[in-house]
Amino acid sequence: MGHDSTEHESMKRGPMKRILHLLGLAVAIAAFAYFVLYAYRALAGQDLSQLLQPRVMLAGALLTGLYALLVPLTAVAWSWLLRGLGQPAAFAVTGPILATTQMGKYLPGNVAHHLGRVVVARGHGLDTGRTVLSMAYETLLVLVACAHVSALTFLWSPPAALAQWPLAQYRAPLVVAISGGALAIMLAAPRIAGMITRLRAGQGAPAAAAVRGHPGWFTSLGCYLIYSLNFALVGVGLWAVAKSLSPDPVGAASLVLLVGAFASSWILGFLAPGAPAGLGIREAVLSLWLGSTFGATVAVALIVMLRIATTLGDLLNFLWGSAALARGRRLRLQ
Repeated sequence: MGHDSTEHESMKRGPMKRILHLLGLAVAIAAFAYFVLYAYRALAGQDLSQLLQPRVMLAGALLTGLYALLVPLTAVAWSWLLRGLGQPAAFAVTGPILATTQMGKYLPGNVAHHLGRVVVARGHGLDTGRTVLSMAYETLLVLVACAHVSALTFLWSPPAALAQWPLAQYRAPLVVAISGGALAIMLAAPRIAGMITRLRAGQGAPAAAAVRGHPGWFTSLGCYLIYSLNFALVGVGLWAVAKSLSPDPVGAASLVLLVGAFASSWILGFLAPGAPAGLGIREAVLSLWLGSTFGATVAVALIVMLRIATTLGDLLNFLWGSAALARGRRLRLQ
């Protein structure tokens, strides 16, 4: 009877998930169409040869390199989480796994890279339950770090769309409230991670029913800081590109804005269930945040450069990760 009930609930969830994915895909397509129209209007009659200027290409290379660092840094945090959950895993294992499976995020549904990581990790001897639970903690901490960074940076240097927001006048209380909320979520992490684990299991990843625990507050804080650093690194790269593109001076306030703009666009792209790698969602959000600050032409060039850099960065990680996995496979067969 219980089995029939579970199967019936699973059958009901299936169509709902497909509907959500289709809705997410529709939103992504609409957002991408908006950005294409925005870019067309901004670039009409403009000389795009500036994108090929040495200083712009050098800044783009810096952005690509900084973005590519996100996978190794995230792999270090993943190793810490696994160790905290009782599953020792060196960077030599987590790094290549994460680098190769990240490419799955370019498939619609925002699921393939999660499921792929579980499968590859299992093939390298990592406990499936602990792997899934560590990924749940990772998702939670990344989302909290992203929301925290977005809120703090936008309060410090709000985009024009939020500059007249009445609550922006109460920065100090808001900073305290937002930071308190982030701490509260981290205190509730075990319960929330369990919910995320069950959601992942519903998407095809094996459940971690037999695994319970917390990686430790010191480990959680260290991972949280790494995830926050990831957003800051991309912001620095975007700032370098903006300085190379903009005819006007680009100061430190713009750096804060760019960190917040990237973080907010990332979280919205992540939450869109049908957008592969946040395509369309992130571009539309960034054009809204950055257009009034840098001008439409510079903003579009900056967004295009970001998409190129992230794709190249993911490709570089995939190449070294695949080579590392192949080398490890050969060593095991010897």
